[in-house]
Amino acid sequence: MKSFDEFKEFEIPLDHVQAPRIDRVHIGLVQLSTDHSLEMDWAKLLGTQAGCFSSRVYYSSEMTPEALDAIAKGITDASDLIADGLPMDVMAFGCTSASIIIGEEKVGELLTKNREKVPTTNPWTAAQAAFRHLGAKKIAVFSPYPSSVNYPLYQQLTNAGFEVVKLGSLGIEKDTEITKISKESMLEGLAKILPESGADLVFMSCTNLRVLDHIQEIEDRFGIPVVCSNSAMFWHCMHLTGKVAQCPGYGKLLNGN
Repeated sequence: MKSFDEFKEFEIPLDHVQAPRIDRVHIGLVQLSTDHSLEMDWAKLLGTQAGCFSSRVYYSSEMTPEALDAIAKGITDASDLIADGLPMDVMAFGCTSASIIIGEEKVGELLTKNREKVPTTNPWTAAQAAFRHLGAKKIAVFSPYPSSVNYPLYQQLTNAGFEVVKLGSLGIEKDTEITKISKESMLEGLAKILPESGADLVFMSCTNLRVLDHIQEIEDRFGIPVVCSNSAMFWHCMHLTGKVAQCPGYGKLLNGN
């Protein structure tokens, strides 16, 4: 065996040229410790058009305004852990209800506090942008949340100039239970709130709601565009970087128009 000095003599120095960053949109994502769905959904949407670099922030799973507001304390630290030395094109925070409670502007500030100043989004900001993009003013809401979280959602939609024509709620009190909602339960709930609602679209809220795979079926069945938290945020991330999301088969919002 060679000594270290002998090894250095044995070692052959090589040259290299550094390649540019991979040519696709780079999304920095802070998601919740309790989220079981967002990564799975975005894995289907990213393709070669974007790359996602993520970390997680602690959340107790309690669906209360107080618990959701407490998430804010960890957002900046989680953002700081995302891909040191790799520039992001957009930063995203993956929680709809927390974005409503904490506030969209504050979420954006926390995401980029110690990072480069790039555009930011979250499912709540993204959903509203998607509604406007689709020309929708009358919104039906399918919500998994309890009333204490639904009311701020209703207030902020109304204050933003949208009319909430129907809001159906499952009243679930643990975030980790939301991911277990069945497709059949979603369809049954939508059948109660959509007929004769006059809605321009339906918003299916929560990044933990496993609805992405069913969007096209729901649109075909009810004849109405569907926006969910995960589709809206991916669409908005692409939009903020001047790109058009190309995800055929996942509903009107993501069909590349």
